[in-house]
Amino acid sequence: MSNIPKITFKIIKSSKNKYCIQINNKIAKTPQGNLIELPTLKLAKIILKDYQSVKTKKVANIVSPIRLTNTAIDRIVTDNHNYIEKLSLYANNDVVCYFARSPKDLIKKQNKHWLPLIIFMQDFYNINILYTSKISAISQNKDSLSKLKLILSKKNNFELSAIAVLSQLTNSIIISLALVNDKINVKNAFECSNLDEIYQSSFWGKDEEAFTRLKAISTDIKNVKKYYDALKE
Repeated sequence: MSNIPKITFKIIKSSKNKYCIQINNKIAKTPQGNLIELPTLKLAKIILKDYQSVKTKKVANIVSPIRLTNTAIDRIVTDNHNYIEKLSLYANNDVVCYFARSPKDLIKKQNKHWLPLIIFMQDFYNINILYTSKISAISQNKDSLSKLKLILSKKNNFELSAIAVLSQLTNSIIISLALVNDKINVKNAFECSNLDEIYQSSFWGKDEEAFTRLKAISTDIKNVKKYYDALKE
């Protein structure tokens, strides 16, 4: 028989009516020692499953729900203003804002996938997004960035953590906002953020290393969207 002690996991409610994860009768905490208190039971179940996979040495997600939660509690809570400021600046380098000049087939795909996202930002948020086909970088106007910061300021810290990681995965705050608002699905988000690589692979053939990397990104986008949705009551 194995002498390895059994690890017990349990979801309990805190005095603040939040959900906590209890591991061997101890409440889970962040790396900085902050109590992990979760806003919904659905999210608590996701975090519990992630803890179980880590503690039992099973393969965990590349983008871990625990990591998203630790970031929300340890980093965003204490630096919310700067976090939102940096996140809003993604709009200046957003993949959706930089169209190709050739070939025509790629431009056609970009118009099909990206222009509706730019229209979404205008119609849904009243934000005018600048875009270009030139090599030089663009800067979104101050009014657009101010509106974007206001939108982000209305998100809770867990939502901001998810949106930040989605923006990193997709190279786009625009794609991320469309995804969390269910204007596009996970597959659309992945395709929109990797149009050039998908086009190149269809033209030159599949590169196994690139395929593996893109598959991991697709899985991460799916998992982060699941995390975000779990924040809804």
